[in-house]
Amino acid sequence: MAIWDDVIPKEEQALYERGGWGGRVGFGRRPALLVVDMYTAFVHPAYPFSSPSAPATVQAIRVVLNAARAAGCPVFFSKAQPRSIPAERGRWKVTATRQPIMADPAAYEIVPEVAPLEGETVIVKSAPSAFWGTDLAGYLIYHSVDTVIVTGTVTSGCVRDTALDAFNYNFRVVVPEECVCDRGMTSHKVTLFDIHMKYGDVVPMAEVLEYLNGVRQGEHARPVSARPSR
Repeated sequence: MAIWDDVIPKEEQALYERGGWGGRVGFGRRPALLVVDMYTAFVHPAYPFSSPSAPATVQAIRVVLNAARAAGCPVFFSKAQPRSIPAERGRWKVTATRQPIMADPAAYEIVPEVAPLEGETVIVKSAPSAFWGTDLAGYLIYHSVDTVIVTGTVTSGCVRDTALDAFNYNFRVVVPEECVCDRGMTSHKVTLFDIHMKYGDVVPMAEVLEYLNGVRQGEHARPVSARPSR
């Protein structure tokens, strides 16, 4: 049973199936892990942007993050930063960004359970997608990445837009369903259905862990990094 079966009517799902949508893109040879916006304001319940399931999502991401590191995969994080100038803040339809609690730099710290290690890149973004206005695509190309594993929050916002832009850049997109969360379960499930039908593979976390273990064991050939000449 798919996670969206209780919100997407069978008749609608059948329309997609008859149209040839869905199926599987599959894993590539060289994955990277993206951890989208797992910072305090989106995780801790004291903040207006948090999701009820965010703490559980942190723990799931931590498992995938450890597996990606063990496999030698590039790992990238995204987060925002305080913005007081309206043009920099943008036209978000939310007033919570102007609450005093959101002016504290601590709100924008990635939570310790999934904090980046030294040498791992943190993308500071100003729009939903981790690709928009950043160097992320160039970093992925540098590492010869062909598969982007997207985790984080929120499913219907920054996760979706990041997955869509990864698709637009012709990367294979994989979303472990336990590793993303949203404030509303309906938008969460509908978005996962939409991603799976059009842009990538929404799969159980266990399948991603099996794949990453295969990468670690060398079952998926990876390009050799260029070595400096002697």
